[in-house]
Amino acid sequence: MKTFFSLVNFVVGLLSLLTGVGNVLFHSNNPTGAVAGWVAILVGATFLWLATQAMFSSAKNN
Repeated sequence: MKTFFSLVNFVVGLLSLLTGVGNVLFHSNNPTGAVAGWVAILVGATFLWLATQAMFSSAKNN
């Protein structure tokens, strides 16, 4: 179950990072699009952090 949780978090985080970078790069002339991009990058980084913490946590934390 931990592997599935990490995989889902990794995929969602990666897609969120890609969406955020796209918003920041392509909507940089619109402040709302840039803010939405930075929020998506923050959410993506959080999901990736959760995925790495779940995969690399020690066995005694189960």
